[in-house]
Amino acid sequence: AAKKPCGASRKTSKAKPAAPTTTSPKGDPQSLAAKTRREKISERLRTLQELVPNGTKVDMVTMLEKAFSYVKFLQLQVKVLATDEFWPAQGGTAPEISQVKEALDAILSLQR
Repeated sequence: AAKKPCGASRKTSKAKPAAPTTTSPKGDPQSLAAKTRREKISERLRTLQELVPNGTKVDMVTMLEKAFSYVKFLQLQVKVLATDEFWPAQGGTAPEISQVKEALDAILSLQR
């Protein structure tokens, strides 16, 4: 077998220019939708921070945990206020604080 001179029979392949993998974010509908979604989430999180007591600027998970706890607290208050025994009958007296605490403990034990 005859030796071929160096480089004489080499096939040279011209490298194709790499196609751009990302397009301009301005024109990509998926990127625009994601940006809009993130903006809405941020806006709703700021609103939630205003509604929840001590809703200082914290990460999203902490804010959601605080909101969850606050909603549970409000639900408990609604239950307590909806209970007839907390409202004195016409001409009656308000319940003692110990009765209120007992009722709260009973409701809390049902929540667990």
